[in-house]
Amino acid sequence: MCPFCGKDYRVAAKAAPKQTLMPTIGGILILLSGIFEIVAGGLLATESTALMPVTFGLSGLFVVCGIVVAILGVIAVVGGYYAIQRKNFNLALVGGIFSLLGLYIIVPLIGLILVLVSKDEFED
Repeated sequence: MCPFCGKDYRVAAKAAPKQTLMPTIGGILILLSGIFEIVAGGLLATESTALMPVTFGLSGLFVVCGIVVAILGVIAVVGGYYAIQRKNFNLALVGGIFSLLGLYIIVPLIGLILVLVSKDEFED
């Protein structure tokens, strides 16, 4: 202990948190699924009658569903970007959850698990 300033030099300094690749890989998986959702939502909104020639009068519903899927995809892309940057855990979590609502579930689920496991590496 320093007699002049009172600083205790005997206390060990805290180690820097270990950074792994888990949030980066999880963010990339979430980002890819978000891009896929944007493309799928855009195709559903614009080409719904070309994809399904018999729509039974529900082509307006397909357009609305396509727009909703595209908006969820944009939120997933933003969440994936923040997961890669390790900046905002809550937004990365929301992006991962919204990426699960797309057409497939395995890739975004793996990405969401990787982001959840690496919660301590984020700057909030």
